[in-house]
Amino acid sequence: MNRSLLTLPALVFSIFFMLIGSQTPAKQNLHWGEFPNVQYVWSQLTTNAGFPESYNFQLFADDHRLWAFHSSGIWVSTNGRTWQKTQLANIVKNQAFLDYLWFNGSVYALGTFEGNIERFTQTGQIARTSDFKNWEILARDSNLPRRFFYHPFVFQNKFWIIGGEDAHRKYGDAWVSRDAVHWTKVADSLPFGDRAGQRFVIFKEQLIMLAHDVWISSDGLEWTLLTPKITEGDIFGYSVEVFDDMIWLIGCNRSGQFRSEVLYSTDGITWKAERAPWSPRGGVATCIFNNQIIMTGGKYGGPGIAGQTEFVYNNDVWALKRQ
Repeated sequence: MNRSLLTLPALVFSIFFMLIGSQTPAKQNLHWGEFPNVQYVWSQLTTNAGFPESYNFQLFADDHRLWAFHSSGIWVSTNGRTWQKTQLANIVKNQAFLDYLWFNGSVYALGTFEGNIERFTQTGQIARTSDFKNWEILARDSNLPRRFFYHPFVFQNKFWIIGGEDAHRKYGDAWVSRDAVHWTKVADSLPFGDRAGQRFVIFKEQLIMLAHDVWISSDGLEWTLLTPKITEGDIFGYSVEVFDDMIWLIGCNRSGQFRSEVLYSTDGITWKAERAPWSPRGGVATCIFNNQIIMTGGKYGGPGIAGQTEFVYNNDVWALKRQ
C-alpha cells in the first residue's frame, strides 16, 4: 500500500471486545474512520506462552519462525501460540541493559552484562548464531563501546550504536561496524545531544530516532527534528515497529503511569493514541511476523504493601493484523 507521508487524513479507532476462553483468541476490531475498507484486529494468541513471565526481552522472526530471546533462554514458535525452549542460552545476560541484534538471518550478541546499575560486570564479547542452536564466538573481546541503555540497529548494511550511557555519563556520539567486532566512531556530538534509551527504525528508507521527540536522518550523521513532542507527558517503555506504512509504538506509558496504549503515525510528525485490549504494561517485546505485529511480555507497576512497589509480569501473546 503506497501512502503519502504528509497528506493522509487522521486515523480514528472504534473498539469492540469479545469474551475469551483460555484458548479462544480475544479480538478487538480497529476501524479506521477515514478508510472504511481498512480494519485492524488485535487477537490474543495465547494466555501463557510457556516462557516465564518477564519484560525487557526481545522477539525476532523470519518467514517461518518466531524466537523469544528471553532471560531464561531462547524459545521458538511457528505460530505464536505454542513455544518450545531451545538449547541456545541467553549469552548477553541482563537484557535490561544490552540488546541482541538481527542482521542477515543471524542474531548477534553485542557484549555481556551481569549485575545491576550499582554493581556490574560488562564485556566486549561478540557472538552470533545462524542455526539458533549454538553461539559462534566472533571475539572474546572487542572495542565495542562499554556502555548500556542503547538500542543498536542496522542501517545501510552496517551495525550502528548511537548514544547510551555508562556509570559516569550519557553520550551523543555514533559508532559503526561492518562485522560487529571492529567499531569506528563516526560522530562525536549529534544534534539531539547526549541520550540513552532512544529507539531507531528505518522508515521510507530514512533513519528515524524516537524518544519523547522524533528526529530523521538519511545518513545517520545529519539529523532534522520532525517533532519536539510525540504526545503529552513523558512516554516510556514502548517498543517500535514499522507495519503497513506506519510507525507503531507499542506499550506506551506516560508520566510514570502504565497503560495499554498504542501510538501510530504515517509521517513521524502527527501521532494518534488508542487503547489496546491487553493489560497495561511497559517493556514489551514485539516483531513483525506473517504480516502482523506480535507482542508479548511486559510489566505493570501497581501499589504494593507498606509503600513498596509491586510489579505484575506477563507472558501472554497478542497479534495485530490487517483484515
